[in-house]
Amino acid sequence: ATPPTPPPPQAARPQPEREAEAEKEAQAAAYTGRFAEVKAHLAAGRGPQAREIAEAWSAESPGDVLALLALGEAWEAAGERRAAARAYGSLIDLFPSRADLRRLAGERLERLGQEGLGLAIDTYQKAVLDRPDHPSGHRLLAWALLRAGRYEEAFTALEAGIEQRYPGGRFAGVDRVLREDLGLVGAAWLRAEPGKREQVLDRLRAHEAHLETAPSVRFVLTWETDANDVDLHVWDRHKDHAFYQQKTLPSGGELYADVTTGYGPECFTIPAPESRDAAPYRLAAHYYSRGPMGYGMGTLQIVRHDGKGGLTVEPRPFVVMADRAMVDLGVVGEKGGVKSGK
Repeated sequence: ATPPTPPPPQAARPQPEREAEAEKEAQAAAYTGRFAEVKAHLAAGRGPQAREIAEAWSAESPGDVLALLALGEAWEAAGERRAAARAYGSLIDLFPSRADLRRLAGERLERLGQEGLGLAIDTYQKAVLDRPDHPSGHRLLAWALLRAGRYEEAFTALEAGIEQRYPGGRFAGVDRVLREDLGLVGAAWLRAEPGKREQVLDRLRAHEAHLETAPSVRFVLTWETDANDVDLHVWDRHKDHAFYQQKTLPSGGELYADVTTGYGPECFTIPAPESRDAAPYRLAAHYYSRGPMGYGMGTLQIVRHDGKGGLTVEPRPFVVMADRAMVDLGVVGEKGGVKSGK
């Protein structure tokens, strides 16, 4: 069945309530039911069992979003990226008019690399046309284009995101995130085409952005639930903790803003990461409520820049099926510290 359309934005929950929920961050498991079974089998290296459950579930409920995600993850874990792309691409066929589900499909397809990148770009483009008022769409499109080596198109996609007018009171901090994105993509474009320097600098100035010339690592969280608060959490190796109440780490790094009204992005940036003795970093998302669809979904982008236009983007899409769940988004810099760029 088609998931219900999310309701219009509502006021964020009171601060004391948010603080109480954050204290209970570990109490709710992120997955339930058959999706939890598939994830457990995959985590234990039991790929065939995971595929068996996912295939049976998808055959039984061919329009079930979670069943298709489970099937895609099972094939992805088996190294069958084309089969995984078919599963994730089915979301587009089933829900072509839903920008949020198009982005969800794109987030999964993009992780497959070349097998899914072209289709991810196409579905992100259509999501932007449908909902240009969602900044996450502009960002996802731009970074996918950059991964495909289409630097000027990536730059143009971000310019459109910056120029778009967003509803008042929403997407806190998005201007800073998009302008810094533009400076990063501009640096990558100049690395590929040094002769375009004046054009790139002029376009950056026109959008009150500047060329990013210092090494950095950025963790950028977006999610596909409206009127909802999701919090990015970052711990360093000293177990210091950054989140909406404590936006910086003593070892370095800053959370820009706390987005409480849906979609994100929330961004945490670590300048000069290789100069810090703080890796590995552990990342998580605290999902206050799944919303009317009964599950939450989104992605974390890890953007590494070497300060010279060398950029890498690592997507980590996620699902959550329980209110007040803390979703593990993995570790960055587990071996040999945090490296920037290529």
